[in-house]
Amino acid sequence: MIKYILSTVGLITILMLGIGLIKDIRNADNTQGGYDYPFAGWSGKTIDFSAMYQTKDGLFKSGYVIDQFFNCTTGMIGWQILGFIKGEFRPFSERAIVIHKPQVECRVRGFNPNSWAQSDLL
Repeated sequence: MIKYILSTVGLITILMLGIGLIKDIRNADNTQGGYDYPFAGWSGKTIDFSAMYQTKDGLFKSGYVIDQFFNCTTGMIGWQILGFIKGEFRPFSERAIVIHKPQVECRVRGFNPNSWAQSDLL
């Protein structure tokens, strides 16, 4: 009987983690199109950086399973999975800089994004 209860709890936990993971990935970027220079013709909703928490290095967005970090000093994006796996994994793309404009919110929050927020389209 105990095996069935633990198995059920385990399955429910895995299901909930999977659902949270899918929601976090789908909510990371809600724009479509504009993938090629000059990044025109995109649609959707840009990332709302103003709704994020400020950290000593940039911005933080809490998710169900994946937390996102946007480093305003280096222009790097990082994720934290379940609070255990951390790291910066990639810089902001030129598309992200032009469409989502993270540098605008970084400036508002007192950071200087001039070293990484570069595009001839700005």
